[in-house]
Formats: sequence, structure tokens, C-alpha cells
Amino acid sequence: MQQETSQQFQQKIEAKVLPLAQKLGTRQGFFEYWFQILPRCKSHKAAFDIVNLLHHLIFNEEKYTSYDSFKKQKTRYLKNL
Repeated sequence: MQQETSQQFQQKIEAKVLPLAQKLGTRQGFFEYWFQILPRCKSHKAAFDIVNLLHHLIFNEEKYTSYDSFKKQKTRYLKNL
């Protein structure tokens, strides 16, 4: 079995990060990803913490300053569907 180089590994990571960044970069995508991972999380807040952390790691800023802020925006988002 051939061992991959660090450059190949980095390319694999970047290939996975780009679609996630494109999704989390939008309000709709953020909520869609939150709903996608929600069944695998212990709570709504835990799912929020994960998605907000991913957003922070990719964009170097949190999408929402708090879980309460997220809940208010989620309510508005769902009303507009």
C-alpha cells in the first residue's frame, strides 16, 4: 500500500472544506447543516456549538454570537419557508 504525501492529504482536506465553507457561508446553508447534524447530537445547543465552531474555524469568526441569537434567527428562517 502506497503512503500518501502531506500534499495529497492537504488536497483531500481542502476538497472537503470548500463545499462545507460554501454551505456555512450562507444563512440558509448554516441552518440546513444544523438540521443535518441535529439527529447525531445530544441537544439543539450541541449541534449549534458544532456548526458555529466549524464556521469559526473556516472563516475566523462565529456566525452567531450566542445560542439565543441563533434561535431567534432560526425562528425567522422557519417562518419564511
